[in-house]
Amino acid sequence: MVPDHPPTDPLDPDAHPATVDPPADLHATVDDLRRRVARLEAGQRPLARRTATDTDVVEGLLADLRGDGSEPGEPTVLYAGVGPWEDGTVAWQLGRTWGEATSRADDRSARVLAALANPTRLRIVAVLLTGPLPTGRLAERLDQPSSGQLFHHLKDLLAAGIVHQPERGVYAIDRNHVVPLLAVLSATIDLAAGADAVDERAPS
Repeated sequence: MVPDHPPTDPLDPDAHPATVDPPADLHATVDDLRRRVARLEAGQRPLARRTATDTDVVEGLLADLRGDGSEPGEPTVLYAGVGPWEDGTVAWQLGRTWGEATSRADDRSARVLAALANPTRLRIVAVLLTGPLPTGRLAERLDQPSSGQLFHHLKDLLAAGIVHQPERGVYAIDRNHVVPLLAVLSATIDLAAGADAVDERAPS
């Protein structure tokens, strides 16, 4: 039986009704999707803009501790950070219970803190947080005239696992240590402020 209407040729423009231009907001949506796909392909993701006064993280932890709507949580300390690192972005977030943090007050933690307890070694860490450097460039950035002293400090940082050598003669901070070290440096700012306050209250 021959059909009443012959099949439509998909390549015949006259066989299709005129199309309607999509709304303008559709173009904006498509452009936004393209940008999101480009970020994903580049290994990046959109990040919420945050300020130092944001308290939603602490409020969430308080809700967990109170057990709002569920079982009470444990006392928690959390640190996080996002920023450029080498050829991409480093993003890190870690939370520990207070019990876990205080139970690690041992020789290993003391070794790490001891390695950082020196102004020159702190400056080495701060410089290497901008990226890996060969020994000569590192000495220039530190204005360190004695290579022997520099190697001595680097040896202590290597032994504590704070820095590593991706290749001979080059020193670097491991990607997974970037935010933890920045958190340590940030915490010392607050701790030093407390020490300054004590000095100001001390009788002269």
